Amino acid sequence: MGHIFKKHPAQPNRDGEAMNTMNLPRDAEVNCDKQHFEHVRQRIDSKMRDYERYGFSTHQTRAFNVFFDLAQEFETVEEVYSLAVLVLKSFFAVESALFIADSAGKLVLRCCSQGPACGVNAADVDQLSPDDGPRVIKNHLCLPVRGKTSASPAPSSPLAGGRLGVLVILPADGAPPPEQLYYEKFANRLGFQLHNKLLFMKNSEHIRFINSLVHDIGHNVIVPNMYFKLLFRQLDGKIHALSEALNEMAGQRMAGSGQSDAFRKLSYVHDRLSEQYKEIYRHFQQTSLFLETLLRQSHFEKGHYVLQRTLFDLHSRIVTPQVERFRSRFDEKDIAIFQEAETGGTPLMIPADMGLISQVLANLLSNAVKYARPPQAADRPARYVRCRVSRVPDHFGPGKDGARVDVFTTGPAIGASDVPNLFTADFRGNNTDHEYGTGHGLFFVREIVDLHDGETGYEPWPDGNNFYFILPCATAD
Repeated sequence: MGHIFKKHPAQPNRDGEAMNTMNLPRDAEVNCDKQHFEHVRQRIDSKMRDYERYGFSTHQTRAFNVFFDLAQEFETVEEVYSLAVLVLKSFFAVESALFIADSAGKLVLRCCSQGPACGVNAADVDQLSPDDGPRVIKNHLCLPVRGKTSASPAPSSPLAGGRLGVLVILPADGAPPPEQLYYEKFANRLGFQLHNKLLFMKNSEHIRFINSLVHDIGHNVIVPNMYFKLLFRQLDGKIHALSEALNEMAGQRMAGSGQSDAFRKLSYVHDRLSEQYKEIYRHFQQTSLFLETLLRQSHFEKGHYVLQRTLFDLHSRIVTPQVERFRSRFDEKDIAIFQEAETGGTPLMIPADMGLISQVLANLLSNAVKYARPPQAADRPARYVRCRVSRVPDHFGPGKDGARVDVFTTGPAIGASDVPNLFTADFRGNNTDHEYGTGHGLFFVREIVDLHDGETGYEPWPDGNNFYFILPCATAD
C-alpha cells in the first residue's frame, strides 16, 4: 500500500503565488525503508520552512531552476563556470567572478562576466577560509563555494567538504548588492553542482585507469604466467629423463664403490629435486589460480565479481589442496592442522567458481594461522585447527543437499559485541591483537558465498571458534 498524503490549503508566498506545505503523515504505511523515508520527510518539511523564511521571488527561483537544469545538461566544469556568472548577469544584471582552487589549493580565476581584466585579485579573496561565511572584501561580496561534506574521495582532496572556490559579486555603484542571502544560497548550489561534476570526472578517470590496468595485467601478468607453465613442463620433462637414466643405471651391474657412491648421490639429488619441484609447482598452481581468478577482466568490466562455474568435487579440488598449501605455515607456528571428511562415501560435487571458492577457504585458513590460541582443555595440542567438509542433506530444500566446510580454531571465544559485525567490510574485532589485517577477508568470504546462493556463519564452540560456509550441491537433474 502506497503512502497516503493529506491535503493542506495552499499558502501564498511573498509574490502572492500558492505554495503547499507538505506536512506528511507520520503514521501512514510505506513501501520503502522507513528510516530513510522519515529522514527524507523531515528534510522536505525543513526545506519548505526554509524557503518560506527566505521569501525568494519568482524571478530568483526561476534563476535557480535555469541554473540547475543547465548544470545537469552541460558535461564540463568549464561550462558550469560560465553558467554561474552568466545566470547572475542575465537574470539580475550582476557582474561576478569565479575563483576555483587548483590541486595545490591555490585560487585561480576561472571565469569573470567582465572578461579577463575584471580587477579582482586572487590574493584578496583567498582571505576567505573554508569555514567563513560571506564576507565583504575590498567592496566585493565574497562567498565560499563548498563541496559536499560526505562521499568525498580523500581528506586531502578539494572535494573533501572544504572550499572548492570563491564566488565574487562585483559591486554596482560602489556598493555590494543587498541580496546577500540569495547569493549565498546560489553559491551553495554552485558548489554542489561542481562537486558532482568534479567527482564524476574523477570517477571517469579512475575507470579509464582501471580499464588500462586490466589490459596491463593481462599483458604483463597473465601472459608471462603462461610462460612459467611452459618452463615447469620443460623442467618436469628433464626430471623424468633423469629418473629414466637412474632406472637404467640401477639395472646395470656396476663395479666399484665409486660408481655406487655416485649413483646414490645422484639418486638423492633426483629425489630432493623432485620433491622441491612438486612443492614449488603446487604453490605456483595456487598463485596462478588466484591471480587469474581475482584479476579476471570480466570483474572489472561488470563492476562486480563474475562467476565462471564448473562442476567439481569440493573435498578433493578445494579443501585438500588448500590445507596442504597452508600446512607449512601452520607447522612454522607449531599449530597442528587436522582434516576431516564426512561425505557419505560420495563426492561433494558443486557447481561453483573454483578459483573464488578456493580463495574463500584460503581466507579462513589464513585467519586460522593468525588467530589460533591455546584451548582450555589440557589433553589437546597447544594450538590446533580442524578443517572439516561434510554433506548436509536437504539443507537447501528437499533433495537439495549442502556442502559444508568448517574451519575451527582453538582460542578464546570472540566477544558477543563483535559477532554481528564479523562479516562486514573493514571490521576488525577486539581479539586481533597485533596481527596484521585489513578487515576485508571475511567480507570477501560472505560476498563470494552469497553470489553462489550459499550461507556463511560463525559459531562459538568449546575450546574455540568455528567459521563455516555452505554451498548448494549439484542436483541429480
